[in-house]
Amino acid sequence: MFKLTYYKRIQLSFLLFIIVPIITVSVISFVLIKETMVEKLQLTNENFLNVMIDEIGKTIDDVTFASHFIVNDTSFRTYLKNFADTDRLRTYDDYTNFTQIKGVFSLITTKPLNNNTRMYLVNRKRFIIPSGEDDLSAMHKSLDALYQKINFNQPETLQWLGMMRDEPGKEGTYYIARIIYDDHEKEYLSVLLIGISEPYFEKLLKPVEFGKVALFDAKGSRIAGSTELAPPNTAYAHSNLHSEMTLDKTDWTLVYEASKEAFTGKISRTFYMGIGGVILFFIIFSISSMFIAKRLHRPIQKLQRVVRQFGMGNLDARLEVKGRDDIAELSRTLNTMLDQLQGLIHDIEREQEQKRVMELEALFMQIRPHFLINTLNSIKCSLILQKDYVHSGIIDSLMSLLRAYMKFNETATLQEECELMRHYIDIMKIRNEIPVQLTIDLEPDLKSWKLPKLMLQPIIENAIVHGFVDHPDAKVWISAHKKDDCIRIEIENNGEGMEEEQLCRLNDLLLNCDREPDPSYQRVGLINIAQRLKLSFGPEATLSLGTNMHNGITARIQIPIHSTRLSLQ
Repeated sequence: MFKLTYYKRIQLSFLLFIIVPIITVSVISFVLIKETMVEKLQLTNENFLNVMIDEIGKTIDDVTFASHFIVNDTSFRTYLKNFADTDRLRTYDDYTNFTQIKGVFSLITTKPLNNNTRMYLVNRKRFIIPSGEDDLSAMHKSLDALYQKINFNQPETLQWLGMMRDEPGKEGTYYIARIIYDDHEKEYLSVLLIGISEPYFEKLLKPVEFGKVALFDAKGSRIAGSTELAPPNTAYAHSNLHSEMTLDKTDWTLVYEASKEAFTGKISRTFYMGIGGVILFFIIFSISSMFIAKRLHRPIQKLQRVVRQFGMGNLDARLEVKGRDDIAELSRTLNTMLDQLQGLIHDIEREQEQKRVMELEALFMQIRPHFLINTLNSIKCSLILQKDYVHSGIIDSLMSLLRAYMKFNETATLQEECELMRHYIDIMKIRNEIPVQLTIDLEPDLKSWKLPKLMLQPIIENAIVHGFVDHPDAKVWISAHKKDDCIRIEIENNGEGMEEEQLCRLNDLLLNCDREPDPSYQRVGLINIAQRLKLSFGPEATLSLGTNMHNGITARIQIPIHSTRLSLQ
């Protein structure tokens, strides 16, 4: 497994603190600048499209005005009515009507219409009168196709006929038609055709240098502009900038689309060049920092080498102190610490030697309790031979207590502990001349439950010494049962009891047995039990005292069941 040394970790952290913020700031700046530039481009394009729409709208307004003038002029309608069925100029009246119509055309086209717009009047005999001096051969070729698109049931309204081309590949003309209707005779007089040449739209859309733009009519047919753009309301790539604007009076739609990558490519190249410069700087800085970091780490390597030698047993290993910097101060402190550790090691070795001597002495001292037990056993046998069963039973109880004291740190079952308390009470009966009756009530599952030896003895001793003075009918009850995931052991007596204030004070001491003991309190046996409970079963194990129905005291030991499992492990 690859392991980094201390100075390499410092160096790596230092380099990361440099490269990560630089790259993070660069990426965030690049994204923000890119988004801002795209938004500005989008806004600029929308403004430019609005200019185009205004220009096209102005042309449409001029065309609409011209058609309204022709349709609504009364005298002009008279000329049209007289000229409706003329197929050629045969008479002077025909010529007069023709010149009058041409004069009105000249009046209309002098100012409102631009040079790319042409108007044609076609009577019922398809005689064409142009607004200018145009060659009508192209109009004659397109007239049949145009008439197929005209709806003669919609007079007095502009009809958008679409783009017509004389020949494929040549410039086309977008035509608009309006039927001039005679309300009296209930038939049309003539058809007004307005043509807008394709170069007008191409010239209008040409200034777009970045991206593509196209103009579509209400049917989705392209009028002018890029042939690569799809009609409006068509799904487009999310990587492109796309805008659509509709002209209100014509339902024409101006579509603009540009590639984001083409616009942001220069920004991206600049960003990548900057990142490349940062990486090059990072590599140069990394190589330089390696030499500097290694030079700075050399004193730490010496510290590490001395500590390793000391840990391997060379207690005389010390650092050579040079200079007055922080490393030199650390070296002096480490030498002092190593001197202290060496002294502590010698002291521990001396204490271990003394401990071995004391253990041997303790083994030797164990011969004396066994000598006493053997002696008491001999006396017990002698009393049995003399048929003195009372005193032999007392000696048997005393021997049981001696064995328990010899194995004080071992555990015993609850049943064994209660039997030991019987022996203890037998001895106390003889010693204090107090008749004490012991009753034991254990749940079957708890008889084999283990606890430290002599845990109950101080409680019973307190009851006999302090509660049964001159008591004619002394009784002690030991019971154990499970309740609320806890094991409860209760030792009750019918002694003299205790005052409430003293009882509360004692319970407070038992609850906080970890604190410094109260010097005024002399009964340390109960405190020791509380401490042994917490050491054996954890802080949730408690000992508390309370009054009972016999006017005596009940000592209640409560141990959580999960704590007993941990203690047995």
